Amino acid sequence: MELLKRFYEVNSKSGHEDQIKELFKAQLACLDIVVAEDAFGNIFITKGCADSFPCVTAHLDEVHAPTERNIIVDGDLIYAVDNKGESVGIGADDKNGLWIISHLLHTKPVLKAALFVQEERDGEMLGCRGSIACSLAFFDDVRYIIAVDRKGNNEVVTVGKGNICLCDYDFIPNDLLQKYNYVCVDGGRTDVVALKERGLHVPCCNISCGYYNAHKPDEYTVFAHLVTSLTFVSDVIDRI
Repeated sequence: MELLKRFYEVNSKSGHEDQIKELFKAQLACLDIVVAEDAFGNIFITKGCADSFPCVTAHLDEVHAPTERNIIVDGDLIYAVDNKGESVGIGADDKNGLWIISHLLHTKPVLKAALFVQEERDGEMLGCRGSIACSLAFFDDVRYIIAVDRKGNNEVVTVGKGNICLCDYDFIPNDLLQKYNYVCVDGGRTDVVALKERGLHVPCCNISCGYYNAHKPDEYTVFAHLVTSLTFVSDVIDRI
């Protein structure tokens, strides 16, 4: 949980992701991985050697403007207040995804990860700017992409905004869905939707990772739900 709290303490509003990038890369320093950054600022990580890779994604930015954050842990509930005791967002959308990917990079022998900048809408600027700008070549040898960027605790988004088909409903084996009480749903627009719009052909999905009230001052995480998401994603990678 300490790493998660450190992520929350860093504000990374869209276009200002440098500090969270450095924190994320620093805690991977002990790993034998290849880390690359493209001209737009997206981070691409490869661990291990394989003919084909599982791939996970999250985004580095958040919607909240910089402010003082005092991270509060109350049992499984994690939230933040400012110095006046007022609720402030923690950027769990999508630092929860970053936390899960960090754990997966430490535990899986073979994995690719893409961390996108500027996924969130920012004023008049549309979202998913990093995933729109990136080269698709990084994904040439991936079997599928799992985004960890969904609110709640039990959803697998298989159809994105605009009726974009991300994957078949049976992409994740039904016994795994039942084991973790996840269900397939339609969802909004995030980086994997933008990649599919650009013509990426591999299956993708977006999985709930335990955050609630995204984009609002009273945003919070239920840590047990985040851990379940990590275990679910880990089992999916082991299976397919």
